[in-house]
Amino acid sequence: MRAPSRTSVLATELYALKTGISFVLDASLVPLVIESDSLLAVNMVNCDEECLAAEGGLVDGVRRLLNHVIVSVSHISRHANKAAHRIAHFSLREQSLSCWLDEGPLWLMDAVYDDRSETSVSD
Repeated sequence: MRAPSRTSVLATELYALKTGISFVLDASLVPLVIESDSLLAVNMVNCDEECLAAEGGLVDGVRRLLNHVIVSVSHISRHANKAAHRIAHFSLREQSLSCWLDEGPLWLMDAVYDDRSETSVSD
């Protein structure tokens, strides 16, 4: 799903988190593990203090959603997050909401398997 235009990269990351968590809660796909290559977004969401940044409203929205589910939100290297990069490029071309359960398209699954191997090598 395409994020609103004219937002910062950080706001786009937070918007993606909020949208994804909302979908997961609506579909009852819990427990949930969230990985992001945006260290700043992860730190903002995991911090207990009030967020006074321009993106504070998005951070609050993500935190409210996280209160409804047992979840871990962690930072992952961009090298181990190729799937997210490919989905972002896909969303630039695709106007509608896309969702894949179980198996995704080949162009995505290749990245998922690469990410999995990257993660196991860095652990």
